[in-house]
Amino acid sequence: MSKTYEAMFLLDAGPSDFEAASAPVRDVLARIEAEVIAMKPWDERRLAYPVEGRKRGLYVLTYFRAAPGRLSELHHEVQLSEQILRAMVLSGDHLTDEVIAADTPAQAAQARRAIAQAERDAKAQAEAKTEAKPEAKTEAKPDAKAEAPAAEAPSADAEKPKPAAPAPPAAPKAKPEPATDDTPPGPPADSKPDRPDTA
Repeated sequence: MSKTYEAMFLLDAGPSDFEAASAPVRDVLARIEAEVIAMKPWDERRLAYPVEGRKRGLYVLTYFRAAPGRLSELHHEVQLSEQILRAMVLSGDHLTDEVIAADTPAQAAQARRAIAQAERDAKAQAEAKTEAKPEAKTEAKPDAKAEAPAAEAPSADAEKPKPAAPAPPAAPKAKPEPATDDTPPGPPADSKPDRPDTA
């Protein structure tokens, strides 16, 4: 009789392709004759402390069915594997299909990136269309302007425009009043000297 299990595997964060990175987990589960229900990337991140000399790791969430007696063999296979750094296996009989099918944080982040990229692409296409329309209008406008002056050309009998009237002269600037003989030259009497007298 087989039971459902939930397992989290910590792998060396080597290849960026998930299928290639998760191959060691698939191999180990195949050796114990487990049926893989779902295998998803949980996250790739920097580890809190080095694990077997590695500073980054890929977490893989796996749901599988296997005979309970084969779990000790699974733990032995994980210890022998150089690509699988750690593994934690829990009973998963209580899990529903919705929980098993739910997106992991890595899948949700990938979906958000795909949506953001699609929005950027749509925005770039819209901007390209709006830029193309003004170019078409500017190309059409010179032709229309070339036709308009020919139609509106003044005849020889037309009256010539009069020159503009000259501007009125500017008002004279006020000159400072010259000092009278009663007032001594220099600063006003109420101003203080820059430095105190030290005599």
